[in-house]
This record gives sequence, structure tokens and C-alpha cells, in this order.
Amino acid sequence: MNGPIEALPGSDPGSSVLPPATRLTPTQFLQGELSKRSRILLVVLALAMIPALFLPVWRITLHAPQYPGGLTVDIYSNTVGGELAEVNGLNHYIGMAEIHPDEFPEFRLIPFFILRFLAFAGLAAMVARIPIAAVGYIDFALFGVVMLADFQGWLTRYGQELDPAAAITIAPFTPKFLGTTEVGQFAVTSFPTIATGLMALAGLAGPVILILEWRKSRREYSDAATLA
Repeated sequence: MNGPIEALPGSDPGSSVLPPATRLTPTQFLQGELSKRSRILLVVLALAMIPALFLPVWRITLHAPQYPGGLTVDIYSNTVGGELAEVNGLNHYIGMAEIHPDEFPEFRLIPFFILRFLAFAGLAAMVARIPIAAVGYIDFALFGVVMLADFQGWLTRYGQELDPAAAITIAPFTPKFLGTTEVGQFAVTSFPTIATGLMALAGLAGPVILILEWRKSRREYSDAATLA
């Protein structure tokens, strides 16, 4: 067994800080394996994303005196449902373009991305490799940012590009993708559903897993270096 690790030149001999050679590097971390706890958590997070393939991921409701029960538009990962025909009829009066799901290429891509995230999580849990989990999380985070920006752009186009020859003239507006927008007599509220909430939870858990794994790996590497 080798002698104790000497302090670095100029450092405090009593310091517990290890020399650079004994510190865990990002490269060494990425070469490590996921703990059993993290692998189980990845499986749980993957299962939490499945509802987004079948349930609405976003909901828009319209309330007005003539519609006390409100009108609902449900946005799925691959289409738009709910009382879309009624809402399109109302949009026509203010010059807003009708919503046709087949005009959005995103609906052909989103299910593929969700399945890809499931594959990343499942593969990382199966082979216990940290790089796969890290790449999967980065992919997932970028997808979330792009989709929210795309949704806001979609709402902006529909609210700003109004037909000036419409029966009812209103000023162009930008609906909020989260919250309530007043449009004439209507209060239009947009909010995520439980399916999106589960996906957001999975997204927040991603960095937590990586941080826990980093701390575990650093502790194990430090202990091994001290005993060397």
C-alpha cells in the first residue's frame, strides 16, 4: 500500500482538498455507470411520458356570456380535438384563420420525439451508461424549449394575421400560451394538462439524476484515491 497523498506545493498540509490527479473529471464521470436507484428512476420517468402519446398535452378554453359552459380545444401530440368546429366558426367572424391539424407538420414529429425519449431512458436504464442518460436529457430539454417557442409562434400568427374584411373588426392580438387573454367578449385561457405536467416532471428529474450520480462518483473516486 502506498504512503499518504502529499499536499500540493504551497498548499495547507492540513487541507482536505485532494490534488488534481485525484479529482473526478467530467470524462471519468461519463465513463461511469448509473446506480440502481437512478436506473429505476429512469424507468419511472419513461413511463410518466407515455400519457403524452394518448392524452391532450395542452388545453385552450373560451368563455363568454353566450357560452357559459365554455368551449374547449384540446391539443394532442398528433392532432387538435375538442370543439374545434365551433371555435373555427367563431374565429371566422373576427378574421382569424381556421385551425386544421393537417397543416401542422409538428403533429407528425412530436410522437416520434416522445418515443425517442422513451428509448433513451429505457436504453440508459438497461445498459446503465451515464452518457446515454445525459444525451437523452439534453435532447429532451431542447425539444421542450423548441416546442414552447413554436407554440407561441403559432398563437402569434393566428392572432396577428387577421382578415381585414372580416365581419367583426378587432385589433390584432397575441394570445398567451400560458394564462388568459381577453379577445372581445371572450376570455381565452391556455394551460398545460396533466400529460405535459408529467413530462415536465421528467424533465426536472433529469438534472437531479445527473447531479446525484456526479456526487456519488466523486465520493467513490475520492475514497479510492485516498486509499491508493
